[in-house]
Amino acid sequence: MFVWAGNASAQRLSRVPWNDVGADSLIERATQRRSLQLADSTLLSYRADAHGFLAFLAQLGEGVVIPPKVVQSEELALTIAWWQPNRSAQQLVGRRDTTLLPAIVSYYRDRYGVILDNLPDRIRLGDGQDVRDVPHPLAASARALYEFQRASPVRIRIPGRDIMVDEVRFRPRDGSQAAAIGSVFLDRETAAVVRLSMTFTRAAILDKRIETLVITLENGLVRERYWLPRRQDVEVSRASPWLDIPLRGIVRGRWEVSNYDVNERIPATTLVMPRWSSVSADSLRKYPFADRVVDILPPEIQVATSEDVVRARIQAEAAVRSAMLARPTRTAVTGRGISDGARFTRAEGLSLGVGVSRRWGAGWLLSARGRYGFDDEQVKGHVALGRAPAFGRVPLLQVFAERDLRDVATPERGGVTNSLAALAFGSDYSQQVDTRAAGVSFRRSPLDPFTLRVAYETDAPVTLTARPLSGRFEPVVDMWRLRGVRAELRGTGGWNPGTAHVTRGAWSLSASIGGFSGTASAIAAEPAPGFPRVAPRVARAQGQLFVQRPLAHDRAVVSFTQVGVAGGHDLPPQWLVFAGGPWSAPGYDAGAFATRAYVSQRLELRQPVRGPTIPLGRYGKAPGHITLAPYAQLTGTASGIPSTPSRVAGVWPSAGAGALFFFDLLRIDVARGLRNGTWRFAIDIDRGFWGIL
Repeated sequence: MFVWAGNASAQRLSRVPWNDVGADSLIERATQRRSLQLADSTLLSYRADAHGFLAFLAQLGEGVVIPPKVVQSEELALTIAWWQPNRSAQQLVGRRDTTLLPAIVSYYRDRYGVILDNLPDRIRLGDGQDVRDVPHPLAASARALYEFQRASPVRIRIPGRDIMVDEVRFRPRDGSQAAAIGSVFLDRETAAVVRLSMTFTRAAILDKRIETLVITLENGLVRERYWLPRRQDVEVSRASPWLDIPLRGIVRGRWEVSNYDVNERIPATTLVMPRWSSVSADSLRKYPFADRVVDILPPEIQVATSEDVVRARIQAEAAVRSAMLARPTRTAVTGRGISDGARFTRAEGLSLGVGVSRRWGAGWLLSARGRYGFDDEQVKGHVALGRAPAFGRVPLLQVFAERDLRDVATPERGGVTNSLAALAFGSDYSQQVDTRAAGVSFRRSPLDPFTLRVAYETDAPVTLTARPLSGRFEPVVDMWRLRGVRAELRGTGGWNPGTAHVTRGAWSLSASIGGFSGTASAIAAEPAPGFPRVAPRVARAQGQLFVQRPLAHDRAVVSFTQVGVAGGHDLPPQWLVFAGGPWSAPGYDAGAFATRAYVSQRLELRQPVRGPTIPLGRYGKAPGHITLAPYAQLTGTASGIPSTPSRVAGVWPSAGAGALFFFDLLRIDVARGLRNGTWRFAIDIDRGFWGIL
């Protein structure tokens, strides 16, 4: 394991400048050792086994802390042989995959092999489609391209021995050239590579869709003498270069190498094998893997935040100018999701919109989006200028101005689902207020799950302008006309340990405070008889916690908790917390509880049962099971305010059952409110996709 050496000299080294004599000496020794083909004539050959995973994940929604969804995963088994002079043969002997969402996924061939000799002198990744012919920082000719800096030393503790390792950071002298950025850990005694972690300049990355490309190689000490491959990780994140929406695909791979046989005779059949090969498809399927691939995906594959990768990029940005990592200047169509392009609500009717963004320089991002409602005949829009991380899309700091119909209630269903239900049946679950705002938003770092927003705002009520194809809309809530300052802190995240029978979860939190002036009138812009002027000083907080605990036989217990609280002087309707609907209070009308506080707790048992297998052609097939999800729920509410229709304070029980099918993407619910409630039917997309709906 790695342990930081905590002494005064280590602290001094952290301030060592680039191109110091010590760093150059370490790199020179490492380069010489590398040129001697592992630098030990006693290492004639070795054989080993490698166990690996490849996974394709979809990142949905803004930010880097929202848990990505595993779309497809593969478990791999590989045999490795190496012999002098620098010859090798790798053969794939086992492979199995699990498709968790409908998709066509394929990987470059080199993802199915282990990197030997700490990468060649000319680095190629992704079969040369991601990175090609980038000079290695330890190649004999690399001194003219790279500069180096010593960092704090590290102590590696192994049974009966401590090994001192020196970290040397590297960066290109000219950031416009194709080069690597990262750090190498060198054994102080032998100058052998212990760990190598790197990303690449923008000029080195050939695939312009790539946002993140980080590779880490770790070596282990074999026979207490030879530093040979032990663990390898790669992450490649891609997004559309012309469509700037919160959706990206992530490839994560990990190899663990073990069972070394050193200086044993290499079979003659291996000596004539190509560098990489595979046994037959039938033999791959027959390999005796343990458990199910979805149960044993390691945490680094399913991890929610991929913090190591993000930190590697942050370290690289700190070492070089951001422009070395940033995408080139480009213009793209942008949006937060499908509903930014088209939506239907009772206040707007059909509304269509579009957005564009322009990125340039060291992370500057200008974005604008707008939409027009055909029934209310109003234009809404948002324009913002900010600084984003070189590898990210969400600005850390931005100034903005906007007009929007802000939904003051926690969503009860996805945006597309709500639009379809509103258009077809007059079922609109939104609780909107017409908001115009100008202000700033701030996030401390790409790893920070929270965003702070401060703005001067004006609120005005909306009116019912649209007509559905059938049924009728419920009246809108009469919001107050206000102007003032609102500060809001929002955050979201989750945890996914990645092993079977371990609790997983996701959370979201928002907290706001505000000071306003205005009138308690949904009609008059100025005070009128019966509508006195008000001066609200208010606060509100809302949160959600989703926890899933796996049980035996693929069952799981799900706990879903929602809380909301609001208070202050002259509390307006738009600052209440709203409950009612499929998630906060199933079996009761949407928004039925406009209250100062509520808490809702659901317990749900998920049990898979046999169901039909649905063929999807080239996309594979939907698994032959349906997940049944009976549940019970209690919702407790406080009182509201006189100007809003709401049930009295109390406890409101519910019972229902859901069914998840088609990769658990679709959910159908039937529920009944047990205290003056009704039967309710709902169908929606999995909550994990709401961020792009």
